Amino acid sequence: MKIRDLNKPDRPRERLFKLGAKSLSDAELVAIILRSGGEGNSALVLGQSILKEFGGLKGLLDSSIEQLQGIKDVGLAKAACLKAVCELALRIGIAGELADKQQVRTPEDVFGLLRKELYAKKREHLYLLSLDSRNVLISVDIISIGTVNETLVHPREIYRQAILKNAVSVILVHNHPSGEPKPSAEDIVLTERVAKAGKEIGIALLDHVIVCDDVYASMKGMDLFSVGKFDEERG
Repeated sequence: MKIRDLNKPDRPRERLFKLGAKSLSDAELVAIILRSGGEGNSALVLGQSILKEFGGLKGLLDSSIEQLQGIKDVGLAKAACLKAVCELALRIGIAGELADKQQVRTPEDVFGLLRKELYAKKREHLYLLSLDSRNVLISVDIISIGTVNETLVHPREIYRQAILKNAVSVILVHNHPSGEPKPSAEDIVLTERVAKAGKEIGIALLDHVIVCDDVYASMKGMDLFSVGKFDEERG
């Protein structure tokens, strides 16, 4: 069944106009983004299939273009639209934190800030939090996607972003898809190198926080490096 075969009041777009976006199901919102379905099926049916494939919105947020295209009737154009909307959703969440001038003073603050964005991701993502002199968040930048180790990430890539943002201090954050937050040997080596480089240029590395779905680990709290600290006297 095509959407045009539905009674007009039951069509997702018409329901949005009349009742507001909050009245629509996840599948109906996805259908509006897709605009059309496949042969013999509506955008609504396709939206339901996509959400079922990824286990809901969280899985959809973490899906790749290639995974989206692996679903019947989802071509490059539809996959690109969905991925763009997912990325906007993530950026809007971070933008809200930036607009609120949030202070990042503890590892728990870091976990709260990026937990939703890193939830259920299948690959490691390394983020840089840039802070001002009062530990107020200036920016959140992705440094790399993939295995985090010293051969793939160089301190200059990290501090280039910090310098551009006029940061006084920084925090590294990355996820462990395994669900085990214990730092690896590679995590420790990278953190030591970044901390040393930060000391030399005057931008302190305050912490490296490893985030899993429900737990986190602070490498500073574990005394795995010695440069930088959360200064409770600031602000």
